[in-house]
Amino acid sequence: MRIFLTLPIFLAVTGPALAQESIKQQDSSPKQETRFQLLGGVDHLEGDAGEGLDYKTTFATTGVAMTKGRFSASASLPYISSTAPQEVIINQGGLFGTPLLGSSGTQTGQVKREGIGDLSLAAAYQLPVSGIDASIGASVKVPTASREKGLGTGKVDYGVSGQLSKKLGAVVPFVGAGYTIIGEPDNFETRNTLSGTAGSHLLLGKNSALTASYSYEQSASSGIGDSQSINMGFGTNLTRSVRIGVDGAVGLSDAAPDTRVGLKLRVGI
Repeated sequence: MRIFLTLPIFLAVTGPALAQESIKQQDSSPKQETRFQLLGGVDHLEGDAGEGLDYKTTFATTGVAMTKGRFSASASLPYISSTAPQEVIINQGGLFGTPLLGSSGTQTGQVKREGIGDLSLAAAYQLPVSGIDASIGASVKVPTASREKGLGTGKVDYGVSGQLSKKLGAVVPFVGAGYTIIGEPDNFETRNTLSGTAGSHLLLGKNSALTASYSYEQSASSGIGDSQSINMGFGTNLTRSVRIGVDGAVGLSDAAPDTRVGLKLRVGI
């Protein structure tokens, strides 16, 4: 039996370390010109999916984002390098483990695998609400990863999300929630998942911000525990068009990665 793990890829290019740009939109009406940005990120995760099921996975993600007025959209694609047991399947999203895919292979022990991950498409709209920053979004996971290599499920996932934040001087508290419809491989049962996050940005001058948050994600299987983690991030502008961020996370539950560290880059074009 294979264990199916989903690890956070899309957050590599949209995470809190680069969030100050959206915070600034609360101070004025969104501009109507169309802006494009190149996205890049590297994330490294380590953890275990049970006794003797240790894994180490690195994602190198590239993408592009577009913003026009209150509307934004992005597309990102990771390259995955992972060392994990034969029965572990790597896939993007939040972390959870479920007995989804049966393995007919006889190989045991740690296996190194590499390849293209699943394509992530996302869109968001900033609501015209006075006094707070409110947004809603939708996302699609396109199954471009190899199921044969254990890098994906070969199925489409759909998600919807929302976030609220309010600028209180240099502090910007926020909360968010999401719901994901999991694409179910043939002959396996999954359930759709709920997720949530709560935290705060601390603005450091005009160009930098610290972020601390708690995140939760429901498992896609009732037999596997949910994921909980504490996240920290820092982002700053190197120039008017270049922003860099670093972030990390510590798992609070068995289903979450024990540790995650990441480096993010956003370049205006």
